[in-house]
Amino acid sequence: MMGLDSPSGGHMSHGWYMPSGKKVSAASIFFESFPYKVNPQTGFIDYNKLEEKALDYRPKILICGGSSYPREWDYARFRQIADRCGAVLMCDMAHISGLVAAKECASPFDYCDIVTSTTHKSLRGPRGGIIFYRRGAKSRKQGMCLSNGDCTDQLDFEEKINFAVHASLQGGPHNNHIAALAIALKQVTTPEYKAYMQQVKKNAQALASALLKRKCKLVTGGTDNHLLLWDLTTLGLTG
Repeated sequence: MMGLDSPSGGHMSHGWYMPSGKKVSAASIFFESFPYKVNPQTGFIDYNKLEEKALDYRPKILICGGSSYPREWDYARFRQIADRCGAVLMCDMAHISGLVAAKECASPFDYCDIVTSTTHKSLRGPRGGIIFYRRGAKSRKQGMCLSNGDCTDQLDFEEKINFAVHASLQGGPHNNHIAALAIALKQVTTPEYKAYMQQVKKNAQALASALLKRKCKLVTGGTDNHLLLWDLTTLGLTG
């Protein structure tokens, strides 16, 4: 698997090893992972280097999305890279799903095979998660199938994902959470929610502008979403 390096803004669940070699998540414990990184000077994802690594490593799953990347994701470019290296393309939009729902961020759904999100961040719902996946005939080059048998012209995500969730890993649904999630997702469809997310984005951009005017260094020089990274190393703070 290949996801954005955790220190570059990715999430440890996408597979990451600490500098000491310690594996810190189930993804890195049970699967081989090889991360891609941002350009250390600009803070932006280097898509050319990502493609080069992906073609060398040939991951079975390529992951876009992270926990602290303040810029838009080029899903079309990810799709091209995934097709070239024969990978399933997955997006983890946990942190930006509210902005995606309000059309304040680019949507991964036109390009990705699998899209995941938490429900308790910008979606404002109860703690939980959602998995979206493509169904039906393959509409583009697909490099692998998730079953052990021969691949057909049909996508095979549904059965594998459903079984992985229940009964392989989970059981005992919390019906109170399901009801709360239904209410939260209903609110997402309202004009009030869209206005709320527009204001969230404006607030982040206003904060970024104010910090830049005060000569503060921001990773990537700003933000395209609600995430803002203030580089404090210039102040002698390493974290």
